[in-house]
Amino acid sequence: MFSLAAPDRVRTVLPAAGFTRIAIAETRAYGTWGKDATDAADFLLASGPGRHLMDNADEPARVRARAALTDHLRAHETDDRTVRLVSTAWLVTAERP
Repeated sequence: MFSLAAPDRVRTVLPAAGFTRIAIAETRAYGTWGKDATDAADFLLASGPGRHLMDNADEPARVRARAALTDHLRAHETDDRTVRLVSTAWLVTAERP
């Protein structure tokens, strides 16, 4: 999932595949992650790495993790209670002659 998360890795892989004029720019954007902190925690813990970690934890640890994440996300609730978090990604452009 994150095999190309490091710009140096991208700068290694793309030329090996024949790409030139490689440019990498960090981009940031806010996204809505839930209708409130509880909804956002449910989403994050039910998908991807969150689900994997929760599946491998015992019940008391799952309860503590869910409570801690929900409490943390409350600081990111907007006036209408939706949870907005900034996401960061690399915008990669290149040419293949």
